[in-house]
Amino acid sequence: MKVKTKFYGEVEAAPEEIFHFPAGLPGFEEDKEYLFIQHEDSVFGCLQSCRQVETAFIVLSPFLICPDYDFELTAAQQEELEISKLEEVLVLAVVTIPPGKPEEATINLQAPIVINKTTKKGMQVILGESGYPLRCPLWAKQTSSSVAAAK
Repeated sequence: MKVKTKFYGEVEAAPEEIFHFPAGLPGFEEDKEYLFIQHEDSVFGCLQSCRQVETAFIVLSPFLICPDYDFELTAAQQEELEISKLEEVLVLAVVTIPPGKPEEATINLQAPIVINKTTKKGMQVILGESGYPLRCPLWAKQTSSSVAAAK
């Protein structure tokens, strides 16, 4: 299938490359199918809606910013995503870049996107009581231990 993207023009995607978000993402509940695009030479990726060209999220592994990043999914979340082993899981965090101010980019550690790479099911998990910041500076001189200490 052809997917029109916000950043990459039109790309060809096989059905098995599409991730399904049964509940959508908070604020984007109508968009249920996304394509994850990441070039080999970049740590950044893009989670692109297959329905809306303008709905695209720049994403990054939260473990690159906070190596000791840790949270647990509830049994219901694990069941919904059909997770049976840790190797199936892809965890992404949304990056926000203020227009014209890339040096002020932040990463959302409070609401990771969790995807089962085997079943192709995903969801955004809200870690309300985790202490992880909603807007962690991406380029800050803040160390991962200070992010963990903020928890």
